[in-house]
Amino acid sequence: MLTKDLIADARYLAYSFDFSSECVAYLPVSREELRKATILKRGLIAPDRALIQVPLAEITESLAAQEPSADARPPQFIFHTAFCASTFLSRCLDVEEQTIGLREPQLLLDAANAKRLRWRAKSTQLDYQDLPQLFVRLLQKHATPAETLIIKPINSVNNIATELLQAAPGSKALMLYTDARNFVLSMLGKGEGGKQTVRSMFDLIRCDFPQLSNLQLTHVIHMSDLRVAMTLWRLQVEQAEAVLMEHSGSGRMASLYGDSLIRQPLEALTAANEFLALGLPAKQITAIATSDDRFIDAKNPERRFSLEAREQRYEKLEAFFGPDLDDGLGWLQRNNPRTRLLPELQPALSL
Repeated sequence: MLTKDLIADARYLAYSFDFSSECVAYLPVSREELRKATILKRGLIAPDRALIQVPLAEITESLAAQEPSADARPPQFIFHTAFCASTFLSRCLDVEEQTIGLREPQLLLDAANAKRLRWRAKSTQLDYQDLPQLFVRLLQKHATPAETLIIKPINSVNNIATELLQAAPGSKALMLYTDARNFVLSMLGKGEGGKQTVRSMFDLIRCDFPQLSNLQLTHVIHMSDLRVAMTLWRLQVEQAEAVLMEHSGSGRMASLYGDSLIRQPLEALTAANEFLALGLPAKQITAIATSDDRFIDAKNPERRFSLEAREQRYEKLEAFFGPDLDDGLGWLQRNNPRTRLLPELQPALSL
């Protein structure tokens, strides 16, 4: 298949970027697989399916020879600080023939890491500053002219949120977030896997803060899981606040507290639909907000979710970790007096 055909064919997902070979790996994938995936990971979609490696130089040459589609709607974004119902929002707004969601594409995480590495290509004139716009263009094909593409990156991509918004005029974004206690309890509820995930997130996001980028591994190892989680939460909130402030006058970004979405799904989905200009009919939003689908766990369709069950689980975790949790929250505030454990990020989406 010619490179130009591969770039245009929605049956092939621009999956990841290899910094050494300077190739974009394409994964054969169906629309049904895209819609079903809670995370666009090859291992969860088709671990044995072969990737097609395409040199970056060939891609840029092919794109230079064609104009972007004038009919394509600008993609909309759902950024987040993790553990705050962003996957739930993305799935609710993924409506056949009207919108299509891409959840946590690896390609955008590669662009975010390229910025952290200050990467510069050897085979082309491109560097890390060019990748957000290029990679968004490679992903836009998955929405038809009648659909809006909704991209929900992983939280470690927030360091290029501005660049992604600038990649397409007309794009807007929501920034979902949660409070310190809910963040930590969510991690604890996920067991050892949750703690490992948080440490992996911390290793990436601390690179966005000069005062922490040179933190030695031994220092991180000796930090408790709670302190790593609370520090990660604080850094993410600071990063989210900075991005929101940068776009506060443009009307292109608004915040949404995750629990508001869970407790007021109809109001939150209605406001998100309007802000992102998705054009979903009010009756359809009501049907989504009141259907049994809202009780399907966003990350694991085999499980059921309910606010009551979550609160009961959190109460048990608080009873078990109570003193350590309180000490950890106190430690966070003593060392960061300006940090609010229950922040209200502005500008907020009006419910």
